[in-house]
Amino acid sequence: MTWREFVYKLITQHCAKTGSQRFTLKEFQKENEIEIAGFSDVSKTPIATVRRVLQELRNAGLLVFEGGGNYVFRTQDLFVLDAGADDENLVEIVKSHPPEKREYVCEVFVRDVAWVKEAKEVFGFRCLFHQCENSFVKEDGTPYIEVHHINPLSEGGEHGIKNLSVVCAHHHRMAHYADVKTRESVKDFLMRENSKFTV
Repeated sequence: MTWREFVYKLITQHCAKTGSQRFTLKEFQKENEIEIAGFSDVSKTPIATVRRVLQELRNAGLLVFEGGGNYVFRTQDLFVLDAGADDENLVEIVKSHPPEKREYVCEVFVRDVAWVKEAKEVFGFRCLFHQCENSFVKEDGTPYIEVHHINPLSEGGEHGIKNLSVVCAHHHRMAHYADVKTRESVKDFLMRENSKFTV
């Protein structure tokens, strides 16, 4: 078994055990410390080797790095496509771990529909990012736009026009999932844009 196959197998087992596709490098190393040490006969620096293999898996599209040591293990439907025909061993490992169904119960912050309507009336239906063309018209003929809380409700942000913006789906995902520096830049930009409408 290659290092790549070995690390892939550990990631699969780790995510199945935790029930989440997200993991941190630190928790992954701690969870698999014994296995990694036992497999490291050929490597004098097993942790460095694990990091290198995680980078290889990122390059292959099997992992997404969110920054701060956080990884997301991509869905298995994509694994087979991304692994490519040249990596038959990896494809076989993927096929041997079929996805399982899970039911999740989670808490969500309820968005106030009145504020969503108010935001669209104040900011309009175009992404606040200048010259953004990531837009389309819905079946009913209205433009599609998403309302974004600049300071998330989960972090103490409030419902209210001074904390809202309208953005396309792409910039909305960027505001939530980009690296920390980019998220902060997006937040600052949207606060400045918001103030042009709400002063």
